[in-house]
Amino acid sequence: MRNLIIVVLLLGLGNLQAQDQYSYKATYQLEFQEDSTDETSIKSETGVLYLSEEQSRYSSLGKAVKDSLENMTNPVVMRVDEYNQMTDFKYTIYKDYQDNELILAEKVFQYELKYKQDLKQLDWEIQPENKEILGFSVQKATGNFAGRNYIAWFAPELPFSDGPYKFSGLPGLILEISDLKNHYHFSLTAFQELANPVDKLLNLDNYKTVSQQELDQVRDDYNRDPIGTMQKAGIKFGWSEEDETNTRKELSEKYKRRNNPIELQP
Repeated sequence: MRNLIIVVLLLGLGNLQAQDQYSYKATYQLEFQEDSTDETSIKSETGVLYLSEEQSRYSSLGKAVKDSLENMTNPVVMRVDEYNQMTDFKYTIYKDYQDNELILAEKVFQYELKYKQDLKQLDWEIQPENKEILGFSVQKATGNFAGRNYIAWFAPELPFSDGPYKFSGLPGLILEISDLKNHYHFSLTAFQELANPVDKLLNLDNYKTVSQQELDQVRDDYNRDPIGTMQKAGIKFGWSEEDETNTRKELSEKYKRRNNPIELQP
């Protein structure tokens, strides 16, 4: 089956309908240490990378589910607390290989924001070591990104210069990548050709273009005091003073625990 996927992939890349659709999907399991001071604060999420010949789209599974529900003929409205329980990562990352451009788009409360970067952000050093992941022969590479040193394993037989999150630039799909402290560890769990290709649906016209530092600051301000942000916008909760105090305390403790972002430097 793996060999069949590779043959179909190699034959199909030159002729994909994928100018407007993603025809392949890579699923990753991310394990990350939420609190840099607590080695037991390990959390786990699923990420999905949709691939075409020219572009890709990466997000958490929770974000992808929310987008899918919102794009239905009769959209399903999801409550904020339900969405927050589904994912800690609410951005979507688009990579355009031809234009060498990366776009990160995120809705933080009522703010729709995006920033653009060059796609090439890592200077990889390919190493001689090899191993096997899910039946694919992979090769080792090392690189530095945003304050962390990484080890990646890529599959030359999967001709996508891509990977989870912002990682890309190797001669093959990245199947596994982790920083040396193992605070962030992405592992491929499945790779498939989609029987029903996924539309790209890249419409970010309503998103304001800002710098990465500005988007990070808006996100951080909201996470620090989401209740205050919503109250300033006129949202009323109708709870008692005691309930509000307890909720603020719980959210403050959660904010303090999330002190280990994947990017230590912008």
